[in-house]
Amino acid sequence: MSEAGCVFCTVVAALERADTCPAREAGQVLRKVRDLPASIALLAPDQYYKGYTMVVSKTHAIELYELPERQSTQYFQDMVAVAKAIATAFHPRKMNYEVLGNTVGHLHWHLFPRYEWDPNPKGPTWETNHPPRLPSPEEYADILAAIRRRLA
Repeated sequence: MSEAGCVFCTVVAALERADTCPAREAGQVLRKVRDLPASIALLAPDQYYKGYTMVVSKTHAIELYELPERQSTQYFQDMVAVAKAIATAFHPRKMNYEVLGNTVGHLHWHLFPRYEWDPNPKGPTWETNHPPRLPSPEEYADILAAIRRRLA
């Protein structure tokens, strides 16, 4: 189920047909990590926190409770599997799970691995301003491969 005009419904549809699609920021690309049962995992363009991934529901919903129970359970399991794969691949100190939906009204989790070098280790990621870290195509490929290898 999709909603006309929803940015993530458009992204989900695009990534069902391809491995990449344009991001909202000009010149940036969203890369599919894996198509999962209830969601699509995609690598965020900004890799300041190496492995930063979003897990986007395939079904348009604004709130988790709007999904049928089986689907919300599967969506949660998808998110946990991706978080575990990122943690196994990159060994962060902590994983932050963010699900707000105030900007884009489509259910999606932000998975931020937090590392020892983190400039604000006890604060939310948005409290630290930084220029986007856009890796080379080869490094994006390496990050994707590392996460994919660890996803069952």
